Amino acid sequence: MQIQNKWNRAMIDLVFPRRCPICDEVMPYGAKGICGKHELLPYVTEPTCMKCGKSLDDEELEYCADCRTHIRSFERAYPVFRYVEPVASSVLAIKYHNKREYVEYYGSLVAERIRKAGLAERLQIILPVPVHRSKLRKRGYNQAELLADVVGRRLDIPVDNGHLLRVSDTTPQKELSPLERANNIKQALEVRALPAEWKTVLLIDDIYTTGATVQACTEALQEAGVEQVYVGVICIGEGR
Repeated sequence: MQIQNKWNRAMIDLVFPRRCPICDEVMPYGAKGICGKHELLPYVTEPTCMKCGKSLDDEELEYCADCRTHIRSFERAYPVFRYVEPVASSVLAIKYHNKREYVEYYGSLVAERIRKAGLAERLQIILPVPVHRSKLRKRGYNQAELLADVVGRRLDIPVDNGHLLRVSDTTPQKELSPLERANNIKQALEVRALPAEWKTVLLIDDIYTTGATVQACTEALQEAGVEQVYVGVICIGEGR
């Protein structure tokens, strides 16, 4: 079976060659990750905010201005990249241009970030940030769910998409103020009865901008009995 799977993968690579997630150039046969043109990517670097994980300019600070100003009920977020080019366009291509093949690369990096943080052994479940069924129908997939599946497979942690739900469609977050974003998402979420053992969970999304979405999801999960919520994302906005 393993030999057959490798053969199938080889045939797929020949017919549909892998492309670099950053620039979409065709990769050499058998190559993984990204092509050799991208040595300097916008990784999040220390010092970082102890709550949202974004890079800080001042190493004397523990929290960024956003996290000092707004309530953050999750334990900590772990972003891999800053939300700038060339990563920003690549991540948006997953969502809007059906570049689902990029998810394997980014999911592996998020999983490694979580592993290095020492969280893997503490988590009972991984939950993707949900999308409403109308968006799922239009797009055909939830990019956060695809990302969560890769992270779960890499860390050997189960993934669930049947308990944290978005039950109403909402105005796109980018069109709203921070306060409007928070209210917008809170009203759209529903949490079905959770297994009692789900006390520490990992919430997965592609992009962290204002934090309103993951905060609303965190509050909903904590109201349903979850004790600790950690967040894994591909990239995070520069913010303040």
